[in-house]
Amino acid sequence: MHSRKFRILTASIILLFLYSCIKTKLYVSPSEGDKISGAKKIIVTLNDGTEVELKNVKVENKKIIGETQNETRKEIDFSLIATVAIEKKNYTYAILYGGVAILAALLIYGMETAPEPPPPESCPFIHSFNGDKYIFDAEPYGAAICQGLKRTELCGLEHIEEVDGKYRLLITNELEETQYTDELNLLVVDHPPGVKAVPNTLGGIHTISYPFPPHIAYDNRGKGLLPYVDKKDGVFWQSRIEEKNPAKKEDLRDELIFEFPKPRKSKDAKLIVNAYTTFWGSQILKRFLDLHGNEIHEWYSEVNNFGPAYYKVTNMNIREELYYLKIKVETESGWKSKGLIFGGGPFISDDKAYPIDISDVPGDTIKIKLVPPACFWMIDYIAIDYTEDLPIQIAEIEPIEAMDHKGKDVREILAKNDNNYLIMPNTGDFAELVFKSPPRQDGLERSVILRASGYYDIHLEAKGEPRREILRRFLGEPEFAVQYAFKEYLNWKEKNMNRIKRK
Repeated sequence: MHSRKFRILTASIILLFLYSCIKTKLYVSPSEGDKISGAKKIIVTLNDGTEVELKNVKVENKKIIGETQNETRKEIDFSLIATVAIEKKNYTYAILYGGVAILAALLIYGMETAPEPPPPESCPFIHSFNGDKYIFDAEPYGAAICQGLKRTELCGLEHIEEVDGKYRLLITNELEETQYTDELNLLVVDHPPGVKAVPNTLGGIHTISYPFPPHIAYDNRGKGLLPYVDKKDGVFWQSRIEEKNPAKKEDLRDELIFEFPKPRKSKDAKLIVNAYTTFWGSQILKRFLDLHGNEIHEWYSEVNNFGPAYYKVTNMNIREELYYLKIKVETESGWKSKGLIFGGGPFISDDKAYPIDISDVPGDTIKIKLVPPACFWMIDYIAIDYTEDLPIQIAEIEPIEAMDHKGKDVREILAKNDNNYLIMPNTGDFAELVFKSPPRQDGLERSVILRASGYYDIHLEAKGEPRREILRRFLGEPEFAVQYAFKEYLNWKEKNMNRIKRK
């Protein structure tokens, strides 16, 4: 009897939800003026991850023009825009939800026994010479899987040492992909002692003087997170995949809350995050491209020429938070997105600083919320710093020597960001670079930061008919990409576990 009542109640709730009015977001290109103009409200996500709500919108001269909530006119140039979302009412139920999973050969939150993941897709490996040997030290511009998605990234080099007045780097291709490196230079930063120079994702460098780890950190199930994120130690937070089911909406994402003490008068802060894309997250890049079959080259062309495909894949990445994670801050008017965390790795990651406006955060506590899809993300460290940036001296240096594995001088190729690429098509390709160290400044400490620009093409078979229906849902249906990735992982895991048992 109780079971029958439960089924009736469950069915009623489902029907009510099916026909309830819910808000959904339609993501469009900034240039789609016919869809944007006249919209009651749009949400523009800028390249730094901040969100701007506009009403009474129109599009003119490659700008979106509208009014903010306080009736102020605002113009936003297309070049500053990452995504545009139009809020709409929808009377249909979003189809399915799910999650994604990965294992790493590291101490992680909720690690379980399973076969090692397949080879990930990544980017160039940067090795720093420490006076004795080369040490793997950076992995720039992850997820830049074609020229249209090319980006420049700053990475702190922890292991590099000056030897005889010189710095040495080794760049290698160690995966099944062709790597295109446009620029590879060093930023030598002399700064006051006792502080750390940390890059942001837009090309700037900040000083971190007094970083505070969270005093409270927990997930949506009430489990504490501090042991995983309070220091940079290779002990990661990661989804507990063994507790999740891809058919359940509530298992799609984790919700992580970090509470920090906040000086009452502080208006600005710098969030410091060390976060990785998981091995399986990087593997999904290849599987997404494989869905295009023998039309992958047409897709590449459209993205490289900033056509509709470029905006669709950018919208998907930010909407689903696969490789960019929204920094949500609790304000007087609710949770607001204040920035975007870029995923590093999957093999190595470094600290990044994310300046955030906290002028609308009341009281003496700031709450940060992250909602990573399970499990595209691993988080090693998170902290906050309220100090103003201190004066620093930055010397930008180009290589004085650069030789590839064939003995070719590639110095001029790597000196500038000018679409003249060092191309490494084969596993085992490399280049060695030498930089002359600038004179040191008395009383200052030194940090060395890599600036690298480029992209990579994953080696694909490019055969078969494209999976158009899956691609349509992948790009346009909220949470489908997450669910697809989760199911792909479970299928792969089951096959490999069975293979292990047969052995």
